Amino acid sequence: MARVGMPRKWVFVCINERPQEHPRPSCLRRGAADVFEAMREETGRQGLVDVKVVASGCLEPCMVGPGIYVAPDDVWYGGVTVEDVPRIVEEHLAGDRPVEFLRIGREEFALSPLQGRTDLPPGMIPPA
Repeated sequence: MARVGMPRKWVFVCINERPQEHPRPSCLRRGAADVFEAMREETGRQGLVDVKVVASGCLEPCMVGPGIYVAPDDVWYGGVTVEDVPRIVEEHLAGDRPVEFLRIGREEFALSPLQGRTDLPPGMIPPA
C-alpha cells in the first residue's frame, strides 16, 4: 500500500447539530452527514489520496448550510447536496476549478435569523 503524505487540499464539512428550537439552522438537519459521506466516497472513487475530507463543527454560514470549506484554496460552499458532490470533487478538488454556483462569501456569513429584531439585547437568542 502506498504511503500518503501531507494532503494537498483539506475539505471541512460542517456536521454541526443544534436543537430544533434554536433560531439558527443546523447543517446536520439539512443533510450534511450524507454530504460528508458522499464526499469521502467520491474522493476515494476518483483516487484523490491527497485530499483529506474532515467532519467539522460549526463553520458559521449556518443560514446557507450545509457549509463546506476547502483549504488552502480559501473557497466556501453553501447549500451543498449529495448531488453536488461529484461535480465539486471532479471540477474543484481534482481540476482546481471551484464550482462557482455553489460558492458563498461574506454576504452569506452576515445572514441572521435575528435580522430586524431590535427588541433583543446583543447576544440574546429569542425564545422558541
